[in-house]
Amino acid sequence: MIGEPQPTTARADRPLFLAIAGNIGVGKSTLTRHLSDKWGLTLLPEPVKQNPFLKLYYDDPKRWGIQSQLFFLTQRVRLFKEAGALNHAKIVDRTLYEDAEIFARTALSRVEYRMYLQLYEYLLENLPVPDLVVYLRASTRTLSRRIQSRGRSFEKSLPSSYLRKLNERYDTWANSFLRAPLIAIDTDDLDLFSLFGEYERVTDRIAEALLQKGLTWQHTTTIPRHS
Repeated sequence: MIGEPQPTTARADRPLFLAIAGNIGVGKSTLTRHLSDKWGLTLLPEPVKQNPFLKLYYDDPKRWGIQSQLFFLTQRVRLFKEAGALNHAKIVDRTLYEDAEIFARTALSRVEYRMYLQLYEYLLENLPVPDLVVYLRASTRTLSRRIQSRGRSFEKSLPSSYLRKLNERYDTWANSFLRAPLIAIDTDDLDLFSLFGEYERVTDRIAEALLQKGLTWQHTTTIPRHS
């Protein structure tokens, strides 16, 4: 790998805003931490541990779905507002969009989801839009294996049917997503614990997508590329 100086970002009035998307267990946090460290991005992490309703939701989805999804919605809005206020390059672990358009749709009744969508669309109006959304995808089998490996006890009981349903909705969502530029990267051949070791395959793809849009993450940063 060598560094080659790149042109100044096409949006010199504001720094890069990068977002990582993907199903439970796909490796979003691993990649986000790596990009944050490697490229000097401010990390705005997924607030999983703070959600007081998440374990309750996994135990009783119908009872705790709306509480869990409204908590996530408020947290994502806060993170996107923080991202918009930062004057340097940043990265978000999971997006507001997939929470609302995939997870909430799956978790809530039709009546609850109609109410939720009204709030979601209203809140989107004044939020910053990522320069690039990176959708990490993996098969249901791969997701199940990674979930069992990473040690979150409340996730280990998730049925494969639930992950499969989410995967189907993720692919549909990614194919029709128009709120921001999006690229999809298949991670089935990347072991969860080896993602750092194989980061070049992922980061090169992301760097190339940024280059095609005339973007970098800092005016003085060089993007790593193969010679």
